[in-house]
Amino acid sequence: MNIKATIVGSLAVLAAFAGISEPVSAKTNFLVHIFAPPQYPNNSHGWKYLKENVERDTQGRVTFEFTNGKVGPPPRGWNMVTTGVVDAAYLHTGFERKRLWLPEVSRLTGHTPSATAQSVASWRTYKKFFEKANEFKGVKLATLYSFSGENLWTINKPVEKFEDLKGMKLRTGAGLSANILKAFDVAPVPSTAAQIFPMVSKGVVDGMTGPAALVTVLKVDQFIKHGRRYPGALFTLAWTPILNKQKWDSISADDQAIMEKYMGEPMARSVAGEWDRRNVASLKKMAAAGVSIKDASPAFVAAIEARTAFFTEQWLERAKKRGVDGPAALAYFRQQLKEAQ
Repeated sequence: MNIKATIVGSLAVLAAFAGISEPVSAKTNFLVHIFAPPQYPNNSHGWKYLKENVERDTQGRVTFEFTNGKVGPPPRGWNMVTTGVVDAAYLHTGFERKRLWLPEVSRLTGHTPSATAQSVASWRTYKKFFEKANEFKGVKLATLYSFSGENLWTINKPVEKFEDLKGMKLRTGAGLSANILKAFDVAPVPSTAAQIFPMVSKGVVDGMTGPAALVTVLKVDQFIKHGRRYPGALFTLAWTPILNKQKWDSISADDQAIMEKYMGEPMARSVAGEWDRRNVASLKKMAAAGVSIKDASPAFVAAIEARTAFFTEQWLERAKKRGVDGPAALAYFRQQLKEAQ
């Protein structure tokens, strides 16, 4: 049985994309695995952005179709793309940390003044320093982007000082995010986005990390009473939309050029810009609803810096093993953060 044919035949295109019709004369169709809600900017301003522009400019020669997220679990995105179960997917580096180390420079503490600045800096640094390391061997990387920066959100207990974090159970992302929280003496609870609402609403965790926009888009702001913000954010997720290499190679050079026009920095700006817009609106909404949102004190910041310096050193060591000039790449990334704001 052809698995992909079964998927295409049985899965309806997500309702959020229902207004976009499927060209009947398409020569190449990309089946895209998505697992977050349709309203996620990763979908609404990422894959949908690419779909609308590419289908128009190729006059239907290249099309996109979206699964309903039930093809496979998010951490299997890389495997599903490389084996041809789907033609494209997005995953964050925490799912493939042994393979994708270099993009995690963007996840280090203080590196996300905004999603746009971080995403643009990530893509430019990838093109200048990381691409030659070939971490994305076997797939076609569409772009790199991130959330707005992740901060602390708690249900009942406020985090007034660094020591208040000890022993707290906080929902977070996999990989580096969880490891950083462990350095704060927190008990991290890694999960996918779909698991956040039941965790927070049922009090399974004491709170969560995430951008304000994530808190509101998943409708858990109704349970949150306290927020603590760190300058440049505690960390974020580095998202890596990838395409099946064989499918990519099967389309004409002209159509590849059209797709490239909208991938890379333009796609990163589309997704990240929407996260930033939503984040500003979400902070206002939560503050108006009575959520106490405070900036970390100088002492709090100093404690965070002391506990996270190790992760920068670790990244530099691994960059060296990949044949990358880590100090130069890190300095370039930080300069691009300033220029992209």
